[in-house]
Amino acid sequence: MNCSGYLRQQRKLKLFMLVFLLLLLLLSMVRCAYGPVFYSNTTDSAPRGLYLLVPWQTMKYGDYVIAALPEDVPALHVEQGFLLLKQVQGLPGDIYTVYSNALAIRDESYVIHHLPGLPQLETGRQVIPEDEVLLLNPVGISFDSRYLGPIGMQQIKCRVILILPYAVLDELKERLVKINETR
Repeated sequence: MNCSGYLRQQRKLKLFMLVFLLLLLLLSMVRCAYGPVFYSNTTDSAPRGLYLLVPWQTMKYGDYVIAALPEDVPALHVEQGFLLLKQVQGLPGDIYTVYSNALAIRDESYVIHHLPGLPQLETGRQVIPEDEVLLLNPVGISFDSRYLGPIGMQQIKCRVILILPYAVLDELKERLVKINETR
């Protein structure tokens, strides 16, 4: 390699390192200002994967949010403030109905399991108050508003989007195993 080629490589390396350090600095500043930037979900109550904090905008149906549990739930060994990944399914003013075995809102029904130690809502028709939302994950078993009722906006920490589904990594791992087996 000649001298000019070597110098060009060195400049590219320095530029890469500078961009990398600036990115780390930016992420550190965002973390200091807003808290964690990434959230990982390994439970089956929402899509498993890596989530990225996104700038706060008007909340809408279907958004995923990180919410702090509003009360202790000893039966689940979780304390008030425990962070949950939940999907917004009800906004202020929406009407929902709690039945003995389900919560219904906007033509969707969410099964309620009567397990010992879980909070239970009163049956009947309700209106979501101002500054509260209904957080319901679409899976059959999820600890969410079907047990807690509406969640106050002060409990919502941030809105997140799924950037890396763990299913993609699982599929990649399976492919790599198959490739190694054929060798």
